[in-house]
Amino acid sequence: MIELIDVSKSFPGGGSPAVENLSLEIKDGEIVVLVGPSGCGKTTTLKMINRLIEPTSGTITISGEPVDTVPAHQLRRRIGYVIQQVGLFPHKTVGENIATVPELLGWSDGDIEARLNQLADAVQLEPEFLDRYPSELSGGQQQRVGVARALAADPPILLMDEPFAAVDPIVRAHLQDELLALQDRVHKTMVIVTHDIEEAIKLGDRIAILSDGGQLEQYAPPNEILREPANLFVANFLGTDRGIKRLSLIPVSAIELDRGPVVARGASEAETLEAMAAYGTDWFAVGQGTELDGWAPAADVGPDGVHEVRLEPFRTRLTPDSTLKDALDAVVSSHTSVAAIFNGDEFLGMVTADAIRDEILR
Repeated sequence: MIELIDVSKSFPGGGSPAVENLSLEIKDGEIVVLVGPSGCGKTTTLKMINRLIEPTSGTITISGEPVDTVPAHQLRRRIGYVIQQVGLFPHKTVGENIATVPELLGWSDGDIEARLNQLADAVQLEPEFLDRYPSELSGGQQQRVGVARALAADPPILLMDEPFAAVDPIVRAHLQDELLALQDRVHKTMVIVTHDIEEAIKLGDRIAILSDGGQLEQYAPPNEILREPANLFVANFLGTDRGIKRLSLIPVSAIELDRGPVVARGASEAETLEAMAAYGTDWFAVGQGTELDGWAPAADVGPDGVHEVRLEPFRTRLTPDSTLKDALDAVVSSHTSVAAIFNGDEFLGMVTADAIRDEILR
């Protein structure tokens, strides 16, 4: 969809190039994240794609067509663009903001209205917000409007420059989730700039890590970058916890679950002690088939077995779609040192620290 071939950009009086001999190939329908330290040319690269900045040398193509052969205004109407501070027109309503490009393209009023309603639903914005002004919206709501405006004319490409940096961490995480859910439905080619490696790992199908001067240090899927950094620069940029970061990419469903020291509701003292010994635990769980009632410490087992034992619930209930990072958090914060996995009310098994370690070492 997008290809950069030996692209460079030097600014007058700027000394060394902002971007130098950068080559990237971005496939149709994938999310590529540009990440790196301040001043590494991320935003410059993004703006060269839609010709807000013209490259000094090199070639940029979209679907095989050099972008400099297309009038800039026509090119930009085919590319959605979202910036950090949203950039909504304060004197226009939300609906009028979103309709900006369709109006420029001469869409009918009926088509515009239908598109507004469709986009409001897509970005989870209540229809009544379309008649409000940007100042009446929260930061997160404004960011949703910015995404809707960028998608209004259904462009094949979406460029996003630090799109969620201006909102608080909770809203930011929610907007990231919404963007991924939206991508599952619309399948756009997205290029996103961020300085946050955690955000890059979460959003990107592939990540381009840039160093000063727009030098491409590594371009690969997140899991590959975390598993095998190309050089010391990449390793240092990822940080010392890259093993933990990898866990956020691996679902619980990727590993084999353990049944754990689960005994039947009428288990005897001997059966309960045997179950704990088999798993090397000082606690046991009680359940039957796919049901799990709770757990209790070994000291609670008496001559009558588990008949009168008071059980504690497994407070964290993860699913197969949860990440191993979620599972590790449950392991280290629970009394049992396991993460219990459920599909609805159906108990599927347990994740242990050993299982997480074995997966990360594979």
